[in-house]
Amino acid sequence: MQKQKKEDKSSLLAVALLLLAGFFVFLFFLPEKDSFRGENGGVTQSKQFEERVNRHLFKTSQDMQLSREKMQLEANREAADRLARVPVQQDVHKLDLSTDPRAESLLQALGREVKESAGPTSPDEAVQADLFEAQQLESYSEEYKREYARQFVENARKAGYLIKLNDDYKVISIRPIRKPAENFELFESNGRAAR
Repeated sequence: MQKQKKEDKSSLLAVALLLLAGFFVFLFFLPEKDSFRGENGGVTQSKQFEERVNRHLFKTSQDMQLSREKMQLEANREAADRLARVPVQQDVHKLDLSTDPRAESLLQALGREVKESAGPTSPDEAVQADLFEAQQLESYSEEYKREYARQFVENARKAGYLIKLNDDYKVISIRPIRKPAENFELFESNGRAAR
């Protein structure tokens, strides 16, 4: 009985494999219709598809650019409306550019002429004055740094160290200087060598 079951199973398996192989052979010989055309048909179809996609992308980018420009125009229009609604204040406080009265009286007491300082008269002159002051401050600062670095190196030398600085005034090397004892004499005053 078991032999018969085994034979039934093996024959059933063989029939199933034969039917499956027949199905794949049928699919292999089945003619291709619209899904795959010849090489020329596939290339023209992909070119048409590319052209459609490119047109769609171009139109989308044009729409986005137009939308951005519309939003910018609306924002500019709203800003102009807000500026038109803001009232202009008439009572503007002017700067007092006069000098200290005590300095003027001191100059008069010394018999010197008091010069009127009107300050910068135009925005261009004000900007130029600010730039000049910044340049003078930078020059002063650079001279101060240079002198400070010189004094630092000199003090280190007195303390027994040779220090080198780079262009940014940062220490790049430190070397101790050998100093002899303070009262050390290489030769005695009477001409004989020290022992």
